[in-house]
Amino acid sequence: MDDVQRVFSNAVWERQVGYCRAIRKGAQVCVTGTAPVDESGQGVHAPGDAYRQAARCLELIERALGKLGLDRRNVLRTRIFVTDIRRWAEYGRAHAEFFEGCPPATTMVEVKALIDPAMLVEIEADAWADDAA
Repeated sequence: MDDVQRVFSNAVWERQVGYCRAIRKGAQVCVTGTAPVDESGQGVHAPGDAYRQAARCLELIERALGKLGLDRRNVLRTRIFVTDIRRWAEYGRAHAEFFEGCPPATTMVEVKALIDPAMLVEIEADAWADDAA
């Protein structure tokens, strides 16, 4: 598995659960469910603000992709997990703005809860590295 690249962040759950933020093998890239954590990795960014939390998730996804030499244009699919589907337009606005000009396939589903009650959204992404042999 020498050709596998892993990216880690400051999220406390990575160590506790045993996962990485993103992983690349060849052209395939998977970015794990990304919650709106603050810069310390310990708190929640913008509690109560669905739009800003979704934007933060996407920012963290692109940061992880950047460590693998990629960006949002490489994203093929996102999955958006939300705790209140009635706020779909707020999450959707952040997603649409972020992917303007390069929209991926996506799914938005409501879930009962996320790992922290202050989190309203979590987003995961699958990407493709065009430069892979």
